[in-house]
Amino acid sequence: MHNELVVSEQELRGLAGQLTDDPVGALSALTAHAKKQAPRIIIDNLLADRSQIYALLSGGEPKARKNAARLLGALAQKKDAGALISALNAEETRFVVPSILLALGSIGGAQAVAALNAYVPPTAADETEVKHVNDILEAHRKALAVLEKDVPLPPRNRLKSPMEVLLVPPQGFGQILLKETLSRGFQGTLAADGVHVVTDQIKTLQELRCAQELLLPVAESISLDATAIAVLASPVLSRPYRIELRDYDGDRSAFIRAVSLALGGGDNPSRYADELRIVCNRKTCNLFIRPKDVPDTRFAYRKRAIPASIHPVHAACLARYALSFISRARPRTLDPFCGSGTLLFELERAVNTPTIGVDISERTLDAARENAQAAHSGARFVHKDILKFEPRDAFDLILTNMPFGNRVGTHESNEPLYRGFVKMLPRLLAADGVAVLYTMEHRLLSACLKNEPGLIVAAELTTEAGGLNPRVTVVRKK
Repeated sequence: MHNELVVSEQELRGLAGQLTDDPVGALSALTAHAKKQAPRIIIDNLLADRSQIYALLSGGEPKARKNAARLLGALAQKKDAGALISALNAEETRFVVPSILLALGSIGGAQAVAALNAYVPPTAADETEVKHVNDILEAHRKALAVLEKDVPLPPRNRLKSPMEVLLVPPQGFGQILLKETLSRGFQGTLAADGVHVVTDQIKTLQELRCAQELLLPVAESISLDATAIAVLASPVLSRPYRIELRDYDGDRSAFIRAVSLALGGGDNPSRYADELRIVCNRKTCNLFIRPKDVPDTRFAYRKRAIPASIHPVHAACLARYALSFISRARPRTLDPFCGSGTLLFELERAVNTPTIGVDISERTLDAARENAQAAHSGARFVHKDILKFEPRDAFDLILTNMPFGNRVGTHESNEPLYRGFVKMLPRLLAADGVAVLYTMEHRLLSACLKNEPGLIVAAELTTEAGGLNPRVTVVRKK
C-alpha cells in the first residue's frame, strides 16, 4: 500500500510553522512530502501566500535558497516562475543554481521556457569549480528536457521479441499475482523476486491488477562499470530513457553521467520510454529495464484519493486474498472503514457481488461516490459511525483497511474504536463469514481479538507499504 499521504495535515502544518526557526530543515522535509500528490495539495494550500518562501529564496542562507527552489519545483505552480527567474538572475552561489533551473523546468510555461532558453551556463575558472559547473550544465539540460514532458511518446503494446518479464507483487502476495497471471493465459513461475513470464505481450501484462511493477531483467551481479552496463543494456533499452541508481555509495551524479555517456546519450528524466534501473551491491549490480511508455489505465476510476488511501494494487491483492477464504460465489461484503472505496471497487473486479461501504466522514464518502461513478460500481455507501451501524443482514465478508494510529487519528483514539468494532464482529458476520482486516495496529487488534471468545484467527500475513509493514488478519466466527 503506497499510501497517498504518509503524514497528516497537522504534521505538515507543523513543518510549515518551522520555516522561521529552521528554514533549511523545514523546506527539505516539505519538499520530500510534496513529491506525493495528496501532501502536495495540502502544502500548496498551506503556503498559498508565498511571501515567506520567496523571502527564503532570496535570503542570505544559500542552503535555504536551494531548498526553497526545490520546494517550489515540487509544487510546480506557474505563478512561482517570476520569483525563480529573479532568483536565478541574482544567484551567485553555484551549488544553488541547479535547484533553481530544475524548478523552472518543473513549472514550465512561457516565462520559464524563455528564461531557460536565455540562460547561459557558466564556465569553470579552475578545477575547484568543475563539479559545480557540471552540475549546472546537467541541471540546465534536464530542465530543458522537462519542457518536452507533455509531448506523449508512442505507446508500446509489445516488445520486439519475446523475453523474460518480471512481475513484482506487493510483499506476501506472490501467489495471488501468480494465480491472476495464469488466469490470463500466461505461463508463469513464482520466484522470490516475483512472477517470471516469457512473452512479448507487455500491454496485456500491464493489465494485471496485482502487479506492482513490470521489469525486464537484463543482467545479474555484473561489474559496477559504466561501459559494462551500457554494453548489456543498450540492445534492450528504448530511448529516451532515465537512469535510476539504487544503493550506490559514490558520487551518484558522476556515475549516472558516465553511464549515459557510455550509452551514447539519450538520458531524459522528464520524458522517457524506459527506466534503466541499476541496483548496486558493493562492486556489482543487477540491471533491469522498466518500460514506461506502456499505457497503464487499470485504476483510472480513482478520480479522488484521501489521506491514507490504500494503493489500488494492494487493494486488488487484498480483495483476491480475501476471496480465497470465501466459499460463496457472491459474498455479501462490507467495508466498515471504506475511505474512497478502492477495496470495494477492486473486489467488484474480481467477483460480481453486492458491496456496502461505511465511513464516518461525509467528505470521504463524496470521494468514494465520485470514484464509484467512474468505476461503474454498484457499491452502496452509508455515512455512519461503524460502532452505531445496524445492518438488516449479516455479511459473508468484511474487508477493510482499518485506521492506522500513525496514518489516521492516533493510537489512543483507535483503542476504543478497535475494541468496539471487534466486539461487533460476531454480529456483523454471517455463520460462515470471514473478516479480512488490514492494519499497522496489529498488536492492538490482536489484543482485542483475544478478548472476543466468539472469534478465531484463521490466518495472518505481513506485507510492506511505503516503508511500513501492515499485517492482514483473517478472522472467522467460532
